[in-house]
Amino acid sequence: MNFKEIFDELQRFDEEYIPFPPFVVAVDAVKVNLALFRETGIAQHLLVLGESGAGKSSICRWIEQQYPKFTLPDRDVTPVLIVSVPSAATISSMASALLEKLGDPAATTGTVSAKTSRVITLCRACRVEMILFDEAQHIHDRGKATTHYMVGDWLKSLIDQTGVPTVFLGLPRLEQILQVNEQLRRRFSRRIRLALGQSDKSSIHAECLQLFRSLGSCLPLPLMCGRFGWDELGMRLHYASDGRVAYIKKLLATALRIALETEVKEIGPQLLEQAFTEELWWEGVGKLNPFNPEFEFRRLDRGNEPFESGNFSSARKRRKEAVC
Repeated sequence: MNFKEIFDELQRFDEEYIPFPPFVVAVDAVKVNLALFRETGIAQHLLVLGESGAGKSSICRWIEQQYPKFTLPDRDVTPVLIVSVPSAATISSMASALLEKLGDPAATTGTVSAKTSRVITLCRACRVEMILFDEAQHIHDRGKATTHYMVGDWLKSLIDQTGVPTVFLGLPRLEQILQVNEQLRRRFSRRIRLALGQSDKSSIHAECLQLFRSLGSCLPLPLMCGRFGWDELGMRLHYASDGRVAYIKKLLATALRIALETEVKEIGPQLLEQAFTEELWWEGVGKLNPFNPEFEFRRLDRGNEPFESGNFSSARKRRKEAVC
């Protein structure tokens, strides 16, 4: 298989969406809120929380595909406005991000009040019916309680003036900004957590395996459990991904690439072991690799391990530096 064919297969797999239960709940809630607004004008708001890799940005992409922008003779229409909150967000930078997505050619110019007024005007002109703020934890990450209250107050005012349903998607710490501003907290009383392991009927290991096999059905090669058996492979998948959806998909995508490049006819533990080291943790070898027979069956959250709190990005950075 040549490189173009490999790239095409990887792209097809990357575009697949697997509706695991929390994803379905969140998407359905967004759709219901939009339908309610269209029918009655009632704007209900939603908070979607999840760790990195839980599927928040995938929800945004899915919604954007379902409700795309379109052009009328007199205007561009944006039914759903999706904005990624800038890092170290300020009121001014958030207003600029909204204006940029709305097509304002001078998105960064003007005072905060002038930018806010333009946001509201353009939302009405573009017939925006819902606003989604992705990476909304960046609102919390700048400043302390006073700053959080001011940003929250601006968001409350913006939500009230646009009058459309709003969705915040972010890391769990986003909840803290709502604790500071009571009025904003009341508007986001419904909260959905994007995480495996919430079912009373099956274990998180079984959910990881179910997701893995569902994704595998989209691949051109069969999945094999090898010497482990499916139940044990599910446990190993849980430790390899920390129960995060995106990491299971990363593992499969990398294993697929290796298989296509080496003309292996199936994806099993050996390829997953190699994929874990290449894609998730370059130090994950031997007993530190969940797909190695010597693995110790523990969460990889100690110092300098991939699921240490806040450490995944730095682990990837060290991996890149080592390659260079």
